[in-house]
Amino acid sequence: MLKTTYLTPMRLAAFLMSTSILVTLFMATVAQASHPDPEPAKITYEPDQIFDPGHPNRIAVIEIAEWDQNAGGLIQIELYEHLCPITTANFIDLANSGFYDGIKFHRCIDGFVAQTGDPNTLDDNPYNDGSGGSDTPIPLEIHPNASHVNGAVGMARSSEPDTASSQFYLCDGPQGNLDDWNRSGDGYAVFGVVIEGMELVNAIATCETYEDTYGNTRPLLRDHPVDDIVMSRVYIIAGKDPSNTEDGGSGSSGTNDPAPDVRQSPSPLWIPLLATVPLLLILGKRKLRK
Repeated sequence: MLKTTYLTPMRLAAFLMSTSILVTLFMATVAQASHPDPEPAKITYEPDQIFDPGHPNRIAVIEIAEWDQNAGGLIQIELYEHLCPITTANFIDLANSGFYDGIKFHRCIDGFVAQTGDPNTLDDNPYNDGSGGSDTPIPLEIHPNASHVNGAVGMARSSEPDTASSQFYLCDGPQGNLDDWNRSGDGYAVFGVVIEGMELVNAIATCETYEDTYGNTRPLLRDHPVDDIVMSRVYIIAGKDPSNTEDGGSGSSGTNDPAPDVRQSPSPLWIPLLATVPLLLILGKRKLRK
């Protein structure tokens, strides 16, 4: 005959306590899944001092002078003012001051980027190209919805995060490896996207470089264009209002959707609950005797 031994008061108190702990853990996990902690902001700013939400994103127009057998043309970039107000304000100020006028592209890699914005390219010494910038560096301003899609425009910098100033690059194809969430260290800040003239970006990125012409005899100039590719003028125009359908819609091409913020996924519910299963089995088990 089997005789059941009931829980003693001490065992009953321990069981009730463990049950209370389990309920608390479950409720906390549900709350975390419903309201995940946001990513800490890298910078702080007052939006109304930099970006006027009453107007659409402005557009940067880059006039590329004729080079070699290429006729040049225009590249239009929608600036992500609503996502990266500090970076775009810096770029707009430089463009409006004439800083970029006459500057050359100094680094061109097929399938990767075309880089420019260094005032050192204004002289005749190619060996100092890529080492200069403006006088004012800006903080690293990364937004999870501004990713390195095809045609993305980002800020070049040194190995230190807050060193970008005037140099920027245009992506020749998607470059997800430059996004902050795909790197062990800091990523690079995207602040706009090409909406017209992508074929010209590709022509610049695939231009003849010193490596193509001289092989490895000039390694320091490996990715430097042989012919001068000059931004004869960079200026800013008003953006198109996305809500206005009379002029054909948004100023954006609509083909470069930003990547989702994959860093804010909540933890699965079963992870903390799984760890409490052994405690339940021990405290809730009843002993049986013959």
